Amino acid sequence: MFDFSRSTFDSSLLFLAFVGLIAAWLMARTFRVDPSQQGQPQDRPAIDEAVELAGASTTALLAAGLLFGDVVSVLPIYALFLATAAFACYFVPRLSMPGTIWLTAETLGIAVGALWTHHFIAEAEFPRWIEQLANLGLFGSIAMFTVGLSSRVAREALLTHHLWRLPTAAPAPFSAEQRFKVSIQLPCYAEPPEVVKETMNRLAALHYDNYEVCVIDNNTQDEALWRPLEAHCALLNKRLGREHFRFFHVAPLPGAKAGALNYLLDGQMADDADLIAVIDADYYSRPDFLSRLVAFFDDPAIGYVQTPHDYRDYENSDYLSACYWEYMPNNKIDMPGVSEYGGAFTIGTMCILRTEALRKAGGWAEWCLTEDSEVSVRLRAVGYEGIYLGETFGRGLIPDTFDDYKKQRFRWTAGPVQQLRRHWRLFLPAPLAPAMPGWTKVLEVLRCIYPVQTLLGLASAFAGTCALGFALATDNFEPIDIPNVSWLLMMVGAVTWWIRTSLRYQLSGSTSVKDVLHGEIARMSLTYVVLLAGVAGLSKRPLAWRRTPKFALEAADPSPFASTVPETVLGGAHVLLTIGALLLAPALGFEMALLIAFGFATMAFRFFCAPYMAAMAIRHARQEIGTSGPVAADVTAVREATT
Repeated sequence: MFDFSRSTFDSSLLFLAFVGLIAAWLMARTFRVDPSQQGQPQDRPAIDEAVELAGASTTALLAAGLLFGDVVSVLPIYALFLATAAFACYFVPRLSMPGTIWLTAETLGIAVGALWTHHFIAEAEFPRWIEQLANLGLFGSIAMFTVGLSSRVAREALLTHHLWRLPTAAPAPFSAEQRFKVSIQLPCYAEPPEVVKETMNRLAALHYDNYEVCVIDNNTQDEALWRPLEAHCALLNKRLGREHFRFFHVAPLPGAKAGALNYLLDGQMADDADLIAVIDADYYSRPDFLSRLVAFFDDPAIGYVQTPHDYRDYENSDYLSACYWEYMPNNKIDMPGVSEYGGAFTIGTMCILRTEALRKAGGWAEWCLTEDSEVSVRLRAVGYEGIYLGETFGRGLIPDTFDDYKKQRFRWTAGPVQQLRRHWRLFLPAPLAPAMPGWTKVLEVLRCIYPVQTLLGLASAFAGTCALGFALATDNFEPIDIPNVSWLLMMVGAVTWWIRTSLRYQLSGSTSVKDVLHGEIARMSLTYVVLLAGVAGLSKRPLAWRRTPKFALEAADPSPFASTVPETVLGGAHVLLTIGALLLAPALGFEMALLIAFGFATMAFRFFCAPYMAAMAIRHARQEIGTSGPVAADVTAVREATT
């Protein structure tokens, strides 16, 4: 009778790991062979895809079989893989062959990995209560990996799909009668006048005539900051020979940016404006921003069109470059994929919304930290669809200090959690809630719960380690032996991760390993603030809306630890836990202790990335501190003229 022990699944797991590695290589090779297709879905001959499937599966079969000295033991998973891949090819024709291979390997990997782990727990001869806790954690992990895979199918569609429903680029300029009137809305609060004036200059140069620009300054007390904007509106109108620009200074006005936009929506903007474009005060628009995007609104189902956050003036700063490359894979890869599956959301700048749709949805949410993405939920709930394009139409400024970078991410993370807490009923399945396009409900829930899910995962891992330590102190059990295949799986997984991560950066525009490393360091430096924001978003208490300041250089911290005390303390604590795990090696077993220590050391590294980023930000501030002279001089001159 066949013995289904843990070792039975070793070769199957290794086979699937090699398949995943080959799939990643095929994706990278596809984009490298045809650079003209960079950033575009792939469409290739069927014969090439058949060769890829056969080549990938057979290569993985031979590799796993040779390592185990027994090709026959790999044949069952080989046959199951081919059958599942054929099923995926038939029922999910939108996937490219590398995408099909990847999805098949991931799906089977979850199932086989769960069986392998269950048998490992049973063979470890833990105390009964530890075994029950471990199986409970396994069940939670299976659920987490399964829903996470659903999200990745959408987010990584650019890497894995060759048939798309929605356009991936804007059409040629709209040259008809320009019948859509656009109200461009430019909210400001305590902004450097020279930055906003240049933003206005770019809007004055748009290749589109049927528009107005509403510049609204809300709650700025210093006249030296808003008077130059009022004067510049008049100057631009004079140059253009008509009143394109209108200026509003309103104080007091509650609701932060959302309050300012609602003020314009409620009677101040042009009555006949069909569309509303929102642009942040520091974003320099391309001239074809309107002329290339308004044509999408010929389709009455389209409620909004969003283009990526993108940034300028980062190239000569390691700190700003790290921030930039942390932003871009999400903006250029993930969001177009989410849009393809019906979940496009607005992100606050360089977007256009149908006025009728926005009013029907109820305007902007002044209670939410991310009023920009929140409104897209309600727009879809009232029957409209959206499009997110991967093409850049404007570039803004990156926060100059690490503290402000963290505050920005806090807002971006806590806001979606607030959305889920407020709108969870909208995400119930029909007919309990209105229907929404595609996978909207699933993708919104997964995006909103991500920080909470991460926190629960870390808490579960820490609780499991503590339980293991308690068991060591109260029960006698043999040191745990980690199967040798685990280390090989980790190495193959690390190589696969690097190939896929490098490809994501490459398709976002990166050209160097340094960009990838700095982008990943920046991402890890936000670990603490993401976890904190996830908890804060669950609270019913209102959260203060904190803008990203543009006068931040003067307030740069003198030490990288001044703004990273929590991260530094947590990093130090994880170093101590790493050492503690290694000291328990005689009781735990050397390999088990090493595995636990590696997990703690990884978390320590993530937390220590924060002071590293803060140090780069301080160096950047010291290099740039003298460049704020023109803005400061402009402000001083206006203050003298108004006193």
